[in-house]
Amino acid sequence: MLKVYNTRTRKKEAFKPLKKGEVGMYVCGPTVQGPMHIGHARTYIAFDIMRRYLEFSGFKVNYVMNITDIHDDIISKANETGVAFEELIERFIEIFFRDMKAFEIKPATVYPRVTRHIEEIVHFVKELQEKGFAYETHDGVYFDVSKFRGYGKLSGVKIKKSKTGTRVETDKYDKASAQDFALWKKAKQGEPAWPSPWGNGRPGWHIECSVMSSKHIGEQIDIHGGAVDLIFPHHENEIAQSEARSGKRPFVKYWVHTGFLNVEGTKMSKSLGNFIEVPDLLREINPKAFRFFIGQLHYKSRINYTKKDLEKESKKLEAWNELIHRLGTAKGGKENKKVSALVEKTMKSFRKEMDNDFAFSNAWAVLSKFKTQANKLAAGNKLSEKNAKEILEFLRKIDSVFGVFTFEKEKQEIGKHELELVKKRGELRQQKKWAEADAIRKALAEKGIILDDTPTGTNWKLVSKGQDNN
Repeated sequence: MLKVYNTRTRKKEAFKPLKKGEVGMYVCGPTVQGPMHIGHARTYIAFDIMRRYLEFSGFKVNYVMNITDIHDDIISKANETGVAFEELIERFIEIFFRDMKAFEIKPATVYPRVTRHIEEIVHFVKELQEKGFAYETHDGVYFDVSKFRGYGKLSGVKIKKSKTGTRVETDKYDKASAQDFALWKKAKQGEPAWPSPWGNGRPGWHIECSVMSSKHIGEQIDIHGGAVDLIFPHHENEIAQSEARSGKRPFVKYWVHTGFLNVEGTKMSKSLGNFIEVPDLLREINPKAFRFFIGQLHYKSRINYTKKDLEKESKKLEAWNELIHRLGTAKGGKENKKVSALVEKTMKSFRKEMDNDFAFSNAWAVLSKFKTQANKLAAGNKLSEKNAKEILEFLRKIDSVFGVFTFEKEKQEIGKHELELVKKRGELRQQKKWAEADAIRKALAEKGIILDDTPTGTNWKLVSKGQDNN
């Protein structure tokens, strides 16, 4: 049975969704004030793998990711750049979807936007006020934390010791207590605003997720995810306002959070010059290599991103794809009865590790052992076409979770002269003229044509000039 580490209880728990066979999963999405950075990419890739594994395990997943398209930071960015609010958010939403597609992150069931749920937000806040959990001031409507028993159950923060503010500087308004947070902010001159019983204004940051999750999943959620820095105050405040309104506890059965991402050993920061936005990253690297890098590390771990490590993981991924290509061209081998047992054993071990709180790294350790054994069988021509197809089918199943392999080899072409050299080299090898054959290999490598000798013949591939991974 799948076990999931619950941030609220600080322990692994058997995963039992509210409705058998179905999972309501909500992940905090982007605030579209700019492109994603690689920390966002780490979080969204990790949750995509978790979502895929739940589906792999037979669950029907309702996967909801919000888009915050109204926020203090967005307004500030629009004012700084002189770009109209609407134009700014549409530009960055387009970039967001483009980059998510590049990382092969499966589309969410729905991407609700804050500005399209204003009516629901107003109604939600009004209910909280009627129940005595919210109060109005001259500049907004605030949630009264002192009225909610159990505040701090997720983060461990005590009301008397908590601090005002959030990870972005918000909520510094006319409120009764430092712990209280804004549900509705009354309009200031030049800011986007919508009508409400308290005058024109806009939603506070925290209210949006409670409203949109209740609309698109329900008043209780199986899994709510986000980066670890959202635990307090964002997710803590979600619990307070959601449970105060519905009276149903827990608001979320399993709180799941991803760890931080450092760059070259240091916390990512624009001032340090190590702040990497995803569009810049994608101009330099293979997105599947980055996904492979993220997918091998436990989702809760603190990741250190370096170019050197990414290059190393890129070569590992290439080795997997070479195995896949070799299996796709396997011919003539005798059927090996051990293959089915190997596949079955590996699948069982893979599931055991993934069922242990989505242990990506341990699952890949199992798969790496499998790759070593499969390579030996393929290189020794000890596989029949049936064996090769069975292994490929297994790898396709694994890839339905991780989304990193390339099964269709990119069509490549080389010149007639180069093809003749490959043929000539084969003849020289048969004649045991190793030095002359090696000279041809080196000459082709200079042109970016790398040769791979197998028991069934010689394969070639095109790489960047001078790059020989043999």
